[in-house]
Formats: sequence, structure tokens, C-alpha cells
Amino acid sequence: MCILLAVSLRNFLLEIILLFWYNDLKLTGFIIYQQKMNEEMNKRGISDAILAVALLLAVALPVQATLITIEIEAIVDAVEDSGNYLEGQISPGYIITGSYVYESTTLDSNPSSSVGDYQHYTSPYGIFLSVGGFNFETDLTNVNFVLEVVNDYPSGDNYLLRSYNNLALSNGTLVEHITWQLDDSTGSALSSDVLPTSPPVLDNWQSMNDLSLYGERAGWGIDATVTSAVPEPSTILLFAFGSMLLRKRRS
Repeated sequence: MCILLAVSLRNFLLEIILLFWYNDLKLTGFIIYQQKMNEEMNKRGISDAILAVALLLAVALPVQATLITIEIEAIVDAVEDSGNYLEGQISPGYIITGSYVYESTTLDSNPSSSVGDYQHYTSPYGIFLSVGGFNFETDLTNVNFVLEVVNDYPSGDNYLLRSYNNLALSNGTLVEHITWQLDDSTGSALSSDVLPTSPPVLDNWQSMNDLSLYGERAGWGIDATVTSAVPEPSTILLFAFGSMLLRKRRS
């Protein structure tokens, strides 16, 4: 019971910290929000003493700090399906939603100083998308997922996701590859081949932005443009703590 209460209080505190960080509140906003926070605390019956203990627990209890989940949204540009594998359920203009998951401490398996290959072979890593009633997703029992970062090689930058082993669609159709590639021919989108812990800023990738799903030996294919890439709430929290720690160090 005490552990559950501690976790609940910790989550409540983390929500508050997240809100401050995410909205970059000014002093006036802080005072207004503090009043609202106090009202909420009174409703929940949280005393200052309990809050102090909860704050200690918030720091002491482990927080997942390395699992990065980026939520994406894309619009379908083209569909090739001469074999009717997709049963006419997906057309240009449809919206693809989903996410990809990777480990922030994954080692670079490429010896090049300009190319970073971050391979993932275990669950829960991969990419997971939905559109038209179908799910296009990494096979978590046989993961082969890579996030590749290319900096100034030979002169441009690239950001690439690829899932090689994927689950079949609900109608049995094979999904052979799920990829998302961003290109910047100016070479200004990246400064190194280090694995990013934040989503790519789409406006920085003007040369290519192509999300591609295909299978049954390319008997069907979907091309789409990603319009949004944002961290999920728990990942935002990870960024918030990282930002807070950096600010504390610099001060």
C-alpha cells in the first residue's frame, strides 16, 4: 500500500515537473499554476510533509531513462497494389499513425566517423504503424530494426529507420520492409553521427521525407510523407529531467 501511494505521488509530481518544462512557464504563470496545484493537493489531501516525502521518493524510485518512443503521423502519397493485397482499404490522403521505439544507449556498430548504425534485435524495439484498418509493425519475437544516422557523408545528412522482420497483416499479407528516410543535401541537419535522443526536426530535412511500406516481394507498396514526429509523454519526461540536470550543472 505504501509503495503504491509513493508511486502515485511520484507520478503526480512528475506530471507537475513536466508541465513546467514543456510549457516554459514564466513567473506569473508559475504563481497561477502554484495556486491551482495547492488546490489540487488539498483536494487529494496531500500535506506538505507527505509532499516532501513524496519528492524524495520521486528522486529515489527508479525512472526509465533510456527507452525512447517517438510518435509519428504521416499522410499517404501513393499506393501500388495491383494484386489487391490491401483490399482497397488504403488510398492517397489517408493518415498513418504510430511510433518507433529505440534504446538511447545502443552502441554504434559502424566504424565510420560519419555513419552511425544503431541495431536493435530485441523487444520492445521497432516501428508500429496503423492505417486503413491494418497494422504494419515489427515482429517483436524476431526483431531486426536499425536506426542509421549519417553526418556529412559524402556531403549530406541522412536519418533512416528500417524494420526488416515484420508481422503479416491481418489478412495474411507479408510485410517485408518498413522504412523512413530523411535526407538533407545541405549537410546542416546533423552535427554528428551520435544517436539522437530527440525526434528529427522535419523542417530541417528538405531533400527527402519518405515513409515506405512494402511487401509480398514488392507486389504492394505505400509511400507517405511524415508530417509530425514528437516524443511520447514518458519520453518528454526523460528530456525534461535531462534538461533540468543540464541547467543545474551549468548554474
